[in-house]
Amino acid sequence: MDTNRKMTETISKDGDTIRERVGEFANSALEKGRQTWNDLRDQGQAGLSKARKTVREGWDDSRQLVQKHPGKAVGVALMVGAAIGALFSIRRSGSGTKNKPT
Repeated sequence: MDTNRKMTETISKDGDTIRERVGEFANSALEKGRQTWNDLRDQGQAGLSKARKTVREGWDDSRQLVQKHPGKAVGVALMVGAAIGALFSIRRSGSGTKNKPT
């Protein structure tokens, strides 16, 4: 009986040791995960802030350019609109001929 009791105690101690190590490992992994999440969040926020600043600067530059050269801005807008309209009309007429039986 003494041998069985010693084996049981040894197994119990080993189980406790394993449980402690697994707990430490899980806590360490959780902390590393939190730190990684925080780092990624900070990088994302910095990137978003930089993108907002770039867009704002581009918008301001565009407004200044339009205010400085309003005639050219209207002309460019008309040409872009005509090009987009032409692309859509070509696309519609091209798709209509493909669907017709011959």
